[in-house]
Amino acid sequence: MPRINVGRGAALRSWSDSQVFFAMIAVIGALAVAASTWIYAAGLTYGGEPPIRSDGLGYYVYLPAVFLDHDVTMVRTAARSFGNDPTNIPGVNLVSTRSGGVRPLDKYGIGEAVMMAPFFGVGDALAVITSEPRDGFSWPYQAADNAAGLVYASLGLMLTALVLRRWFSLGTVIVTTLAITFGAALFQYATYDASYSHAYSFFLVALIMWLTLTVWEKPRLPAAAALGASVGLLGLVRLTNLGILVFCLLVGVGRRSDLSARALSLVRRFDLVAIGAGVCLLTLLPQFAYWYRITGRPFVNSYAATGEHLDLLHPHLIGVLFSVRKGLFFWTPLLMLAVSGLPFLHRTARAVFAPAVVYLIVMTWIVSSWSIWWYGGSFGMRALIDEMPVFALGLAALYESARRGAARRVLNVSITLTTLLAVHGMLSYWLKTIPIDQVTFREYLDSFGHY
Repeated sequence: MPRINVGRGAALRSWSDSQVFFAMIAVIGALAVAASTWIYAAGLTYGGEPPIRSDGLGYYVYLPAVFLDHDVTMVRTAARSFGNDPTNIPGVNLVSTRSGGVRPLDKYGIGEAVMMAPFFGVGDALAVITSEPRDGFSWPYQAADNAAGLVYASLGLMLTALVLRRWFSLGTVIVTTLAITFGAALFQYATYDASYSHAYSFFLVALIMWLTLTVWEKPRLPAAAALGASVGLLGLVRLTNLGILVFCLLVGVGRRSDLSARALSLVRRFDLVAIGAGVCLLTLLPQFAYWYRITGRPFVNSYAATGEHLDLLHPHLIGVLFSVRKGLFFWTPLLMLAVSGLPFLHRTARAVFAPAVVYLIVMTWIVSSWSIWWYGGSFGMRALIDEMPVFALGLAALYESARRGAARRVLNVSITLTTLLAVHGMLSYWLKTIPIDQVTFREYLDSFGHY
């Protein structure tokens, strides 16, 4: 596996760079803590619900089921906290088993629960110290859950900055990082909806990008194993996330003729490929074990009970990208700038040009092919939040290309305006001046008069 030129180094280039980035992440974190405090103190969530709710509850419930109730079927957890009915837990449905019986199955992957486990431990310790109920849902657990989403989002931003700094100036990296935080809805999923899976997947995509570049730059077994574990963990969160393998395999491929050389290099370093693939499969095994424990089958379509499915031949591309209801470019217009910057990667960061473009196409197609393409009540096109580290490459390339003069001024104004539009949409969502779903263009326009 030959080394590939993937930039000017994996680390920030100086101690001053590190100080700037840590300061930036600290400021973002402080704003996120303040925002979360306001959201829950003022009861801004719909119905005044706590942090662990909706989809987030479905991802989380494995933790109290396993560590408090010692029952992966969730029957004991349901008896204690959900009216003795497991189907009261979001995402849990009764499914037939191989033996002919019926059991509750959580349709959500276990990956987020795995990543949240250390925070759950802290919440459990706080519950003991403060004499709060050890039920997995009292305030120490709620606070720990919210903190976990924020921490992973912050770590993802740091890793994204590390990747960007390989090719782009410090100023470009700072602008890009701040822009995707506030202009691409990431702040929403680090605060208001921190219990959802997106902050976790965002972190893992950024980590996989960084590890992929590390492996191709200096092929080593430890890095290959870490990459395999990260890809597996991303799959544990949501199996469709495994589209990230496209990015991993195409780094350094610039032309079609490079594909044969890439295949040959993978064969030559079969040891690294085998280690990475093996660790990835081992990481995925707990999901298969859970399915087998509940249904008697190692492979299950956990969404079948709700009728949700992928239809790759009929993607809803217009709705996902442009609709008022949930369109990516409508609610986060900053990303139109990011997409327009992708061609500039061919000049500034050629090693990631093809993988970035192909990966975003693949994931947009997959996201658009989901039967419930609007992804329920939520802000914006949340299913593509996970891909923000790759969108950031395009935005950084565009900003770096407009080095001075009128082009830089126009771009600064465009980034500022599109970010402000996204922040307005987010605040309108919080303040309920737009609905959680099926918003109309008239409602959107009217939201500007509610400050």
